[in-house]
Parts: sequence; structure tokens; C-alpha cells
Amino acid sequence: MKLALLLCWAALPLVGQSTRARLEGRVPSATIPVIDSLVRLAAAEGLPTQPLIQKAIEGGAKHISSDRIVRAVTLNLEQLRQAQALLVRAGDAPPATAVEVTTVASALKRGVPSPVVERLIAALPSEPRSAALHAVADLEVHRFNGDSAADLIITAERQGMRGQRLLDVSGAAIQQLQRGHTHAEALATVRDEIPNVPPASLPLRSGIQGARRPATTAPQP
Repeated sequence: MKLALLLCWAALPLVGQSTRARLEGRVPSATIPVIDSLVRLAAAEGLPTQPLIQKAIEGGAKHISSDRIVRAVTLNLEQLRQAQALLVRAGDAPPATAVEVTTVASALKRGVPSPVVERLIAALPSEPRSAALHAVADLEVHRFNGDSAADLIITAERQGMRGQRLLDVSGAAIQQLQRGHTHAEALATVRDEIPNVPPASLPLRSGIQGARRPATTAPQP
């Protein structure tokens, strides 16, 4: 661990040079020293720096004010810290990879509750969690109960479904919802199909014209 920290600190000057070079001419010049310090801080804490740089560049491209760009980058840094802490609480041995931290931060931003994210991580200790978290986030957007959505994805994973196939599971549940089933009915139907859930596909216009949306979009158990 001490060696890793020493290497990290030794690399900080290079991080700063790279950050300034990437931001020059793409964000207001007054923001560059501040963003550079935030990126250095993230690197020192073992956090991914690319999301911070990208957020600043996006703000510059949209001609957002310097203050707003700095606030957005600062918020992103805090979100990455929360994601890293969640991974530790869920039992992941540090250091967390940049991919894992970014994936968890994205799931939290999409509205997946922290306890649900933590539960998924603990339930899938040796598997890449990106697809699982993405699938649960998709269900969360459609107002499925978070714990019920996690149950479905964990069940699918334990029956041999991986990667894209987990997205097929969430897609199938969303299609059941669009056909007029309740949230609970949609989950039960797809659960019965695991592991033989058909690959997800975009519904044809003719296939959804007669679809009946649920009477309520409130989360169901």
C-alpha cells in the first residue's frame, strides 16, 4: 500500500501536465488551475480522473460559466468518493478500479439507491458488475422497486446469465410493463423465463400501438 501511494504521488506532476494540456483552449482559462487541483486530488485519492476532465470539457463546449464548471467538477469528485466508499463498505478490497468506481457512481446518479448498489456488489464479488448495475438502473428509471429489480438480476446472474444477457433481462421486464402488466407481474413473468429470456429488441411500432400502459407508475414490490 505504501509503495502504491508513493507511486501515485510521484505521478501527480504528470497528471497535472496532462490535465492542463487537455483543458487549454477548451474551458475558461480561469478554471484550469482549480480543475487541475481537483484532478490532482482525485488522483491522490486513487479515484478516476477522466470523468472530471470530461465534465469540464463538456461545460466548456456548452459555454457554461467558470463557476458552474467548477461546481460541476467538484460535485463529480464527491460522487466518485461516495462510490469508492460504497465499494469498500460492500466488501471490495481496495484499491477500487477506475471502471468499478465510475460504474457505481453512474448507477447512483441514475437513481439506484445506495443500499441496492451495495447489495449488488456484495452479491457479485467475482463478477464484473457493470451490466448488472446498468440493468438495475434501467429498471429503476421505469419505477421498478430497487430491491425487486436487484433480486431479478441477481437471480439471472446465478443462473448463468452474464453481461449483455443481464440487459436482456431488464429489457424483457420493461417490455412486459409496456404491454400493460403491473411491475410485479412483469418481474414475475421474466423471472419464470430465466435463463431463457429472449434477446432484447426494440419493439416495432405496430407492436406497441395497442400496448396499454399501467394505470399507475408508482413503484411496486
